[in-house]
Amino acid sequence: MSRYDRPLAGTLVRPLDQIPVLTVVFPTWKRPAELTLAVSSVADQIDGELAGKVEIIISDNASGPETHAALQRLSETYPSVNYYIHAENYGGMYQVAIAPHRARGRWTWVFGDDDILAPGGLKAVLEVLENDQPSFLTINRQVWDISLSKCLTATRHNLPDMRFDTFVDFLKVFGFDQLSFFTSQVYDTELAKAFDVESYLGSLCRYAQLPYYLEVFYGQPTFYLSKAVVLHRFDADDFSVHRSNFHSLATSLPALVQEVVDRTGLDPGLLEQISGRRLLLGPESRRITFVDNTLQNLWRCMATGMEISDAEWAVLHQISSKWRPDRAETLAEIHEVYRKIATAFGHYETLVANHRTWTTPAGRTYSQEEAELIERAEAAIRFMQNNINDARQMASDVAGSFD
Repeated sequence: MSRYDRPLAGTLVRPLDQIPVLTVVFPTWKRPAELTLAVSSVADQIDGELAGKVEIIISDNASGPETHAALQRLSETYPSVNYYIHAENYGGMYQVAIAPHRARGRWTWVFGDDDILAPGGLKAVLEVLENDQPSFLTINRQVWDISLSKCLTATRHNLPDMRFDTFVDFLKVFGFDQLSFFTSQVYDTELAKAFDVESYLGSLCRYAQLPYYLEVFYGQPTFYLSKAVVLHRFDADDFSVHRSNFHSLATSLPALVQEVVDRTGLDPGLLEQISGRRLLLGPESRRITFVDNTLQNLWRCMATGMEISDAEWAVLHQISSKWRPDRAETLAEIHEVYRKIATAFGHYETLVANHRTWTTPAGRTYSQEEAELIERAEAAIRFMQNNINDARQMASDVAGSFD
């Protein structure tokens, strides 16, 4: 039993006739329709020569009756499906941490509950695992709209299959963007089980799996599968999620990655060596690194009004000592712009609050002096609002210049 095991409300774990090559784990929470489609896209491919090589485990974070009914239907339809129902919601990183401890296959594949596997995808993945036996396998992907009605990007990268001696070598070519979609990642079960993931379980970073991958697999052989067999749903209109992503990418992620670099004794300047490119579709016109991504996402935070705390800025300034000198200077300049926008926004909020106080309740009669004061306040509010909007548009333009 793993020390990460927590109370369960129900399980179905079938006996095995043989040790699987691969365990596909579907973490889920309250998405029964999407889960059914995702699991079916994998389970429908387990036939003939693949039978017995793949097991499926659904890991449910206490979703409730509707999801439980979906689990029952899936397990009745597919003999490869097993499930664990948690007694409560233990969070997303727990789902990643517990997956290899439940897997019985040599490799573990944590698969998003709203993602899809393209026909022939399972066979392609198994061929790489059995023939090349990498410790870490990362898979090219397609990007689709939220309804799966339109393909937005047919391939993230236009590169052939590639083998790397180490995970760090892979990062220097592909960077973290390729790893940010966890359905594209398959890894050695025993290596993941042997790692103490405790420090990551309480992380508020939305991308805590990235430093986790680095810490576990930094020296391990890695394979990139060019066939885009996983389909990623992307909701371009989910503004709140994008804002939160920008914040994690700008603050907590670089801090966690630098902690791993320091803890493992890797090159202190590794953040400047990790690729920052998102799509590898041709020759590199200019070098973009993970530090560029960090700076870009700071501008994005400003453009979307996302708050960055003094403590977060302090950590960024501390780790920027490992960057090129001009980057630390750029960070200081960005921080100064952020301070000015934040100060202006604070004054703006004060003016708005005062205006509300003066103009409540509606229908109140004002003296000439009061009316003039309100009119000046409204003009000041409009002026400051326009200035803040202009500053945020500038931040958005600067962020766009990194691409």
